[in-house]
Amino acid sequence: MKRITKTTFPRLLGAWVLILALLLSGCSFGKSSTDTDTDGASVSDDAGTDSAAEEQEDADQPVDYSKFNAYLEVLDNVYEMDELLTNYFTVVQYQPEFALVDGAEYSMLDDVFGFYTFNSYIMEDAMGYCDEDPDYPEQDELLKQLEQPYQTMGEVLGELGWYISYQEYDEDNFSEAAALHTRLYEAVEAFDEVALPFIESMNVLDEATEAEELERLQAEGWDIAYYSRILVSVSNDIDTEIWEQLSAVEIGTTLPPLDMTNLETLYTEHQEAYTSLTEALADPACVEVVWPDSVTADAEVELFTTAANNVNSALESFMTAARNQTDYSESYDAYFTACSKLIDLYNSMISG
Repeated sequence: MKRITKTTFPRLLGAWVLILALLLSGCSFGKSSTDTDTDGASVSDDAGTDSAAEEQEDADQPVDYSKFNAYLEVLDNVYEMDELLTNYFTVVQYQPEFALVDGAEYSMLDDVFGFYTFNSYIMEDAMGYCDEDPDYPEQDELLKQLEQPYQTMGEVLGELGWYISYQEYDEDNFSEAAALHTRLYEAVEAFDEVALPFIESMNVLDEATEAEELERLQAEGWDIAYYSRILVSVSNDIDTEIWEQLSAVEIGTTLPPLDMTNLETLYTEHQEAYTSLTEALADPACVEVVWPDSVTADAEVELFTTAANNVNSALESFMTAARNQTDYSESYDAYFTACSKLIDLYNSMISG
C-alpha cells in the first residue's frame, strides 16, 4: 500500500507538504490486443477464455507500491534534512566562515537536532528499485542525481547532530563546530540543486495516482483510509492557502491577519471529512476491513480516533485565533503537529 509522507521545506517551498501514500491497489494492466494464429485466424475460444482468465487473474493481483513508498521515504528524509538546515542557519550565519547570528547561541540547536541520526540505508533501498517496475523515468533519473548530495548531506548532519546533542562544543571551544560548518556549507548548494526538482517530480507522480486510489478505496469499502486521505488532503489545502497569503506580504515581528474567505470554505470541507472519518471509525464493519484482528482492533481504533480528534481540535483553535486576528502561530504549530501524528499512525497502522 502507498504511504503518506509529511514534510516541511521552508527554505525551498515555504510551506509544509503532505503526500499521501496509496494502499495496495487491485488495479493492473491487462492485454488489449487480439491473438491470432500463424494463418492470421483468431485463436480458439478456449485460448480466448484462457486469455481472459489470465487477465482477470492479473487484475486480482494487488499493485506493489514498494518502489513508490521507498521513494517517499527518501523524500520524507529530504524534508527532515531541510528542516534541520533551516534551523541551523537561523543560529549560524549562512556564509563560508563559521559565525553565529547576532543574538543567537549555539546551544539553541540542542533541541533542534535532538540526537538526529542519519540512516543511509533509506537511499540505498530506494536506489535498488531504480531499474525495477513500475517505470518512473523522471523520478528514477532525479533519484540518481540526488543520491550523492543526499548521502553527503546526511553524513554531515549526522555528525553535527552527534556533536550538538552531546554538547561537545563546550569542550573544544567550537573548533569542531567550525570544521563541520565548512563541510555543511559546501554541501548545501549541491543538495538544494537536486532536492527541489525531486520534490516537485514526486508531487506530480503522487497527484497522478491519487484520484484512482481514492476511487478504489471507496469502492472496496476502505472508508477509514478513504476519509483519512481526504482529511489530510484538505489539511494540505489549508496549509497552502495560509502560506500563499503569508508569502504575498512582508512579515514583521508578528504574523499578519489572514483573509478567511477561502479558509472558511476549506474548514467546512475539513469538518465534513472529519465527521465521516469518525463515523467510519465507529462502524464495526469499517473497522473490520482495516483491523481484522479483534484482539487489537479496539486499541488501534481508540489511538487513531484520538489522533483525528486532536487534528480537529487544533484546527478549531487555529481558526478561532485567525478569525479574531490574534496570534495564530502556536495554534498553527499544534495543528501541524497533530496532522503529522495522524499521518504517522496512518503509515504504521493502515498502510503498513
